[in-house]
Amino acid sequence: MRSQIQLVGDKVSIGLATMCLIHCIVLPILFVALPFLSASFLQEEAFHQLLLAGVLLTSVLALLSGCKTHNKWHIFSFGITGLAVLTVAAIFGHDLHHDYGETVLTIIGSVIVAFTHIKNIKECKAVKCCSS
Repeated sequence: MRSQIQLVGDKVSIGLATMCLIHCIVLPILFVALPFLSASFLQEEAFHQLLLAGVLLTSVLALLSGCKTHNKWHIFSFGITGLAVLTVAAIFGHDLHHDYGETVLTIIGSVIVAFTHIKNIKECKAVKCCSS
């Protein structure tokens, strides 16, 4: 049961991290092409906080579960690093370097988080704790 929860958590976290990545790369282009989007919920801080909360919750649970199984805690540490980068981006990114700083930090954090979950899934499969 735990392995299924971990696998689902990893996949949800990868999806949310990918959404962050797409949001940061594609949304500015859409704002130029479709200016009415700039007033939408996608631009509000609540959307960013909602994505961050989802990534934090699912990532910590899935990584903890996976690391308890395969016992490779460096994966958890790497994931926490990515989550920390995402959190800094969400809280301080705009203050550091305006939208550019927030975007760069979010992209870096999202890639780290997604990579970590992929590694977590592979390690779990290697010890036969998860099924595809």
